[in-house]
Amino acid sequence: MNHSSERRRILVWMGAAALAPLAATPALADEHKPTPSMTEGPFYPRTFPKDSDADLTRVAGHARRASGTLLDVSGRVVDRSGRPRAGARVEIWQCDSQGAYHHVGGTESDPDFQGFGAVATDAEGRYAFRTIKPVPYPGRTPHIHFAVVENGKRRLTSQMFVEGEPGNERDGLYRYLGRDAKLVTMKLAPAGEGLAGALDIVLG
Repeated sequence: MNHSSERRRILVWMGAAALAPLAATPALADEHKPTPSMTEGPFYPRTFPKDSDADLTRVAGHARRASGTLLDVSGRVVDRSGRPRAGARVEIWQCDSQGAYHHVGGTESDPDFQGFGAVATDAEGRYAFRTIKPVPYPGRTPHIHFAVVENGKRRLTSQMFVEGEPGNERDGLYRYLGRDAKLVTMKLAPAGEGLAGALDIVLG
């Protein structure tokens, strides 16, 4: 090989090496592990409350606040590259402080609890709800159901759990997640009149 050919080969190699960091790789494209999907359960509302805003502790026209410990839940909805999903609809639903689900045809123990709420994420993919700390009921550890809808299509259905709850390791659905349970488990801390927790949702 002459010197001219060798020089061209080296220049081509150097150019390729310089551009390599700019090329997309699966590792970079899928940096965030997707939030695991879970069953919707039998308690998704059959009918929706007229008041379906982000504050589940207040029902329009009711003077009293829902019973239970106040809980502010917030986070972001992003894709696997960490890009925010603006305008996504986040829904949550859960039982009241007595373990009863609302809007499913059964008895609602706390008429001052909304039971279901929905918000749209902002430009940064952020969402926030005020609700109550979930409580256990027979067979289940405390949890909050949630779903993400984009362009009228359900993208994800899952559940949020609370770190340190004694019932977590006895809950079949929680145990089934294995190591991925940490992706849907919130750590709660005192905040204002109650507690606060954060959970980011990663769409696959």
